Amino acid sequence: MQTFEELRCSGPDLAPYALGEPIHVYDRIAHLGTLDPVHVTHGGTNVHITRFVATQFVKSGKRNFDPLVLLEAISFISERFVAVQTVSFSLGSEVASYEDGMKIASARSALLQRIGAHGVTISPQSDSVAPGNFVVRGVWAYNERNLAALGRCLEREREIYRDCELSAGRGTAPRSLRSRLRRWLARDGDS
Repeated sequence: MQTFEELRCSGPDLAPYALGEPIHVYDRIAHLGTLDPVHVTHGGTNVHITRFVATQFVKSGKRNFDPLVLLEAISFISERFVAVQTVSFSLGSEVASYEDGMKIASARSALLQRIGAHGVTISPQSDSVAPGNFVVRGVWAYNERNLAALGRCLEREREIYRDCELSAGRGTAPRSLRSRLRRWLARDGDS
């Protein structure tokens, strides 16, 4: 079995990607889902991402890798499209309970702040009937400090993903969230 290194972002069916199209995300050959829509604004200097649509394969699993998908997409855009100077977000989710929705929104907000996004806000989704639907907004600017922060966060999320994959292959439980968080915080203090 091939070892996981990173998720792959591309066009449909692993075709080359054209800026402004939906970003298809793959783990090796498994299609995980699509970032759609992807809007290009400000003369091609800003990309706006609103949601990740997971495939049925992903929805049936218990792993949450939305943070990894988002970070891989930002890295993909920043490495391949030099004209893009900012990536903006309006990340919503369909969650029935207020508490669960707030947890998801808070985690997304914290992730965006860790990679250097500014203007990060959480607000209720205006057109939603469920109380747990929040939108997290922010803007990530392409600069040296934010690229370094993105790289650190991306490596951590890849490690978590690898750990889950290895645990699944061995039939063991993945490290607890508390264990991963402790390890992550210890590393953060080292850098």
